[in-house]
Formats: sequence, structure tokens, C-alpha cells
Amino acid sequence: MTNSTNNTLMVANTVDALIEQRRIWEEGTYAASNAELYTLLGSTLDLFLKVRKDRGLSKAVTDLLDAYKVAYNSQTSLALRIVRLIFVGTGRETKIANRAYTYARVLVVAAERGVTGETLPQFITDSNGIDEIRRQGADGQSPAVLAQKSREYAESALHNQAQLMSVDMLDVLQPVDGAFYSLALVRKNADGSASVVFGTNNAAAVNTVLSIAGKTLKQKAAQDAEHNVAKQDAEQRAENVAQLVAGIAATQTPARASITEAELTPA
Repeated sequence: MTNSTNNTLMVANTVDALIEQRRIWEEGTYAASNAELYTLLGSTLDLFLKVRKDRGLSKAVTDLLDAYKVAYNSQTSLALRIVRLIFVGTGRETKIANRAYTYARVLVVAAERGVTGETLPQFITDSNGIDEIRRQGADGQSPAVLAQKSREYAESALHNQAQLMSVDMLDVLQPVDGAFYSLALVRKNADGSASVVFGTNNAAAVNTVLSIAGKTLKQKAAQDAEHNVAKQDAEQRAENVAQLVAGIAATQTPARASITEAELTPA
């Protein structure tokens, strides 16, 4: 029996066992509890962690997809291939398509965080569920959390920011009670001048723009910091070179300009 066949059998046996576990979950306590789902995903994560380190096992997964006639293509990630083997199966593609992407995302995020199959259920619970993990970025924060932090950064950074231009505080530009920001829609006129043509204090619109402002301001601050560090490094290198050159010059013996008469007289 070839190594490839052994790999296929090993993965096939594991997949078949997980499929049976999935069936038990679907037909049993699916509606009542997510505990079995989290455990099933933990076992799937263990398989994913094992397969992604072994090219032979990875090929075995692809072979099984072909054998079970489960759809995939060259762009389908390994996590999604494994999820489709276990959770989708032939004829179930449309029924669970969106959940398959979500489960695959959970596997990838968990692997990036060093989570194991045993600890995955608690990780999902601590992360406020599967859907919240799906929305998380590489740093573990959801878009909502990132947007909130950007708004807070913008509100702080813009508090003493120099103005771009001055406008009269009209009623349509008054912020809501307790807030400091509203929005003005500016039109560029034919002569190149600008006119405020609409104003709103709509909280959702203001928060969206504050999030954009915070993200932009943070990026600029990071770029300025990198520029300052590079400038300081260049200045320090130039100073070090100057000191090195001066040190070398100070240790060199001056060349003699002439030979004395005594040196010319034979001994």
C-alpha cells in the first residue's frame, strides 16, 4: 500500500467519523445547544492543523473531495475544503454554503491564535460566538470595535486641530446635544470657490466620517513617526561616520616633510 493510499485512508476514516458526528449533531441537539457544534469544530480544527503541515495529507483531502464529488476549485482554501468535506457533502452546497465559509474562517482565526481543538469551544464562547469570530480582523477585533476606536481617536485628535476653514455655526450645523461634531456638505463652485450647501448632525453619518477621520489620522501619525525615526537614524549614522573619520585622522602619524643632515651622514 502506497504512502498516498495510506494518507487517503487516514483522512477518509477521520472525515467519515466527523461526518457521522455531524449527523448526530444535526439530528439531535442542534436547536437546543451549540456545545456539540463547538466540539465538532474542535475536532475539525485538529484535522486542519494536522493536514496543513503535511503535503501528502493535503493532497488526500483534495482526492476525497473528488471522490465524494464535493465542489471546490484552485482558489478554495484548505480550511474551506475540509469544512466542505465534513459539513457540506454532495447535494448540500446551497443549504449550508454561507455557514461553510464562516466555519472555515473560525478554523483559520483559531489556528492563528494558537487555539487547539480542545480549547476551541471556550475560545468561541469567549469570542461571543462563531459569527463574531468571522467578523474579526487579524488583530482579533471586530469592525465595530475598530470603528469605535477610530472615532475615539478622531475626537481626541481633532479637539485642538487647526481648522481648514471657518464657517458660521448655522442651525443646520448644530451638533446633537452633548456632541461636538456635525457634517457640512461642501460644493466646489465653477470659479473654484467652495460653498456649504447642506448640513446634518445625523449621528450615524457623523460617526462614519469620524471613523474615517480617525483611521486616516492614525495612518498619518504612524507615517510621521516612521519618517522621524528614519531621519534620526540617518542623522545618527552621519554623526557616527564623522566621529569615526575624525578618530582615524587623529591616530594617523603626520608624514615627514624633509630629511635631516644627520640622517644623510653615514654611521
